[in-house]
Amino acid sequence: MIRNILTTFVLFSALPITATFSQQATRTERVQIFNVTVTKKGFQPKNLKLRANVPARITFIRNTDESCGTEVIIPEFSINRELPLDTPVVVEFTPDKAGKFSFACGMNMMRGKLIVRR
Repeated sequence: MIRNILTTFVLFSALPITATFSQQATRTERVQIFNVTVTKKGFQPKNLKLRANVPARITFIRNTDESCGTEVIIPEFSINRELPLDTPVVVEFTPDKAGKFSFACGMNMMRGKLIVRR
């Protein structure tokens, strides 16, 4: 009996558990994953919908040198990261409160929004 339980556990634990959200995001059982491209027009997508108390991983990639998007700042979560050209930069954090929180370039000219729901 224990052998059957262990076999069932191993089989089910190997299956991926994912669901697709809009805005090129996926949420696994443990992490919300987003990809944001920094273009000369700004952050794409510029609005991200997250769930509170679920870890988030946002990968920023700047593909132009024709903007001020050389860094990303998310003040509410104490994040300030440089964005080198054509280099993925992963920002990981857990949004611990619901609300709308902005992120921006260092000059605050390019902006986006994190929409965190419970």
